[in-house]
Amino acid sequence: MAPRLRRMLPLLLATVVLAPGGPVAGPAVATTTPTIAQLIGQKLVVAMSGTTPSASLLGRIQRGEIGGVILFGANITSAAQLRSLTDRLAAAAAAGGQPKLLITTDQEGGDVARLDWAPPTLSAPEMGALGSVTTASAQGKAAGYVLRCAGINSDLAPVADVPASSTSFMYRDGRTWSFDAPVTAKLSDAFASGLEAGGDVPAMKHFPGIGLATANTDTSVVTITASKSTLAPGLLPYQAAIAHGIPLIMLSNATYPAYDPANAASWSHAIGVDLLRTQLGFQGVTMTDSLNGTAAARGVSATSLAIRAAAAGTDMLLLTGSEAGSATTYASLVQAAQDGTIALAPLRASYARILALKSTLRSAVADTTPPTVGAPGATLITGSTLGTTGARVRVSWSASDPCGVSQSTVERRVNAGAWATQTLTNPVTSSVTQSLTFGSTYRFAARRADGAGNVGAWTYGRTFEPFVRQSTSSLVRYSGGWSTVTSTGYSGGVTRYASTAGASASYSFTGTSIGWVAALGPTRGSAKVYIDGTYQATVSLYATTTALRRIVYVRTWSSQAGHTIKIVVVGTSRHPRVDLDAFVRLYQP
Repeated sequence: MAPRLRRMLPLLLATVVLAPGGPVAGPAVATTTPTIAQLIGQKLVVAMSGTTPSASLLGRIQRGEIGGVILFGANITSAAQLRSLTDRLAAAAAAGGQPKLLITTDQEGGDVARLDWAPPTLSAPEMGALGSVTTASAQGKAAGYVLRCAGINSDLAPVADVPASSTSFMYRDGRTWSFDAPVTAKLSDAFASGLEAGGDVPAMKHFPGIGLATANTDTSVVTITASKSTLAPGLLPYQAAIAHGIPLIMLSNATYPAYDPANAASWSHAIGVDLLRTQLGFQGVTMTDSLNGTAAARGVSATSLAIRAAAAGTDMLLLTGSEAGSATTYASLVQAAQDGTIALAPLRASYARILALKSTLRSAVADTTPPTVGAPGATLITGSTLGTTGARVRVSWSASDPCGVSQSTVERRVNAGAWATQTLTNPVTSSVTQSLTFGSTYRFAARRADGAGNVGAWTYGRTFEPFVRQSTSSLVRYSGGWSTVTSTGYSGGVTRYASTAGASASYSFTGTSIGWVAALGPTRGSAKVYIDGTYQATVSLYATTTALRRIVYVRTWSSQAGHTIKIVVVGTSRHPRVDLDAFVRLYQP
């Protein structure tokens, strides 16, 4: 918990007084006299339907019936849409005079990432393999900042579960850092601290740990029968994070008989209060895992579990079902508090902790500057196979923005025709690879949007043409003993080859990219490559199986100029043959 939050919490606890009344009518001021409706409303973190907030949802936020909203992939179509969405959600709370709205999502990295353009760029297992605290912290900081650009002020990460073996469902899902508890502790704590440094509230999960679970707690009723001594290593990440002031911890939906034989952690006073607060000293906010999935698995209602969790002292209740369902749960919680099923003391304590947490929430990043985008540039591809009518070309463009790059749009024009939008492998890619036809001209244009929804202007690459020069051309100059072989498998039906050390072939050209085309195989050797008289590389053509028309060497320049490429046979022992099938280049007419 941050020092400011530690200072504020006792004051808030001392000043929260229950005011009479039921549901809030009109703007609610979260000060020293909260109503039951306000106490309950701040506890709820709910899901929304679609990509635009409904009038009903906005009204509930404005009236203080919701304390937070969780966003999933189905709610997000682009950075611009997401920023508009989060702005509307935050504005509804402000319009009602409510505490800041917690706007959260699951951005763990790897397969669990709702914003496909946002960090972390490494998954927990990848960071765990590196074992670097610096890397984990940097990944968390980058994620926190880009999430803030989108208007998301909390990340339900990091996972702190320590898998007991490869049978752990969290391990199988690729969401754990390490089998080693101390490693998990230091890296998850570093990631959480990084998120805070980036301006987002982290939520470490799933206390007291589900690394021993072999079934998903969202879809199965899970009981972890391990002893306290066996469960103890799973507490290490939380102990480390609590020492550094972790502000939010998510509780597990598994049951732990060693701590509480009757209740899952999300609605267990013994786990959420006695263990986490009294024994481990946690002062921040607790949140249940999603109550809807586990309720369905148990054959009960999410509302019944929400009431049990609130009565047990859990601060925030995560409801990922329908909007109508969470509204029903809210009304039932208010009634349960009014009739004494939920005691007022834990509601007041939770309210104070939640307000203390919300006092630290950072506003969305005020970014109106679109990303800087470099002009698309083309290059031939080493290792690709030359076609009979064209060559594979990679077109790349650079971009940078503090809020991250969220979307690429690329268009192509062929032979000065109409511009056509190109299909990209993913929204944030920075390159496209295509087979382009010899004798046709191409031009590419790119623009990109950032994580705050700003869209940049189009940038245009130079027009270029892929061109092939066959080995039989008089413009290719040979020295030493070169022989000719004809076959339909070679480019143009002909290749030249030499086996004598020192034999050479050179070609002078104008262009931006040059490729040497040759055959690979068990009888092929090596050759040295020179550009403009300067040694570049020694290329081996040896392979266990024969492959024809392979582009074995590529050199690319940022601007067009005249160059000379020279191939010199090394004379490899027992397999000295070097082929020159063709040269392929990109030329700006």
